[in-house]
Amino acid sequence: MESNVISIRKETPAQEIANLMLKHNISGFPVVDRLGNVLGVVSELDLMYKEIKGEEPGLWETLLGGILDSEKVQERINAAKKYMGRTAGEIMTAPALTVDEMDNVNEVGKLMFEKRIKRVFVTRNGSLVGVISRSAFIRLLFGEEKKPKQTIAPKIQEIFHKYGGRK
Repeated sequence: MESNVISIRKETPAQEIANLMLKHNISGFPVVDRLGNVLGVVSELDLMYKEIKGEEPGLWETLLGGILDSEKVQERINAAKKYMGRTAGEIMTAPALTVDEMDNVNEVGKLMFEKRIKRVFVTRNGSLVGVISRSAFIRLLFGEEKKPKQTIAPKIQEIFHKYGGRK
C-alpha cells in the first residue's frame, strides 16, 4: 500500500488534474472532501471522456434504447456530463471503490480483479490513508523473484500487515 497519496478536491480543474497525471505518472486520483473522505476518482478514462465527444444516438435508437436498455442510456448521459465537465466533481466516477485498512489483502486483490480496476483506495474510519494499485500487487507477487503460488498469499499479507493491515 502506498500511503503518500496525492488527492484532489471536487473544485480541481480538469487541466490541473491532467498536469498532475503527467507530472507524477499516475493514472488516477481520489477526489476527497475536506475531511479526507473519498467521494470518487478521476482516472485517465474520465479525462478522455471529457475531451472526446461520444457518438450521438439517433432518434429511434434513443427512443428504443431507453425502452430496451436503460443502462446504455445512463452510460450516454454520464459520458455527456463528463464531456461538458470542467472540474473533478463534474467528471469523476463516483463512488470510488474503497476498502478499509483492516480488510484482508486477498479479498482486496480479488475485488480489483473482478471489477477490473487499476487501483483501490484504502480508508481508516472513512478517511483516505492509502492506495493499492495493480502494479503494487505485481511488485509483491513477482518483485524480487518468482515464488511458488502457495507462498504468494502469505507474502502479500506480511507486507500489507507491515503497512497497517491485518493478517
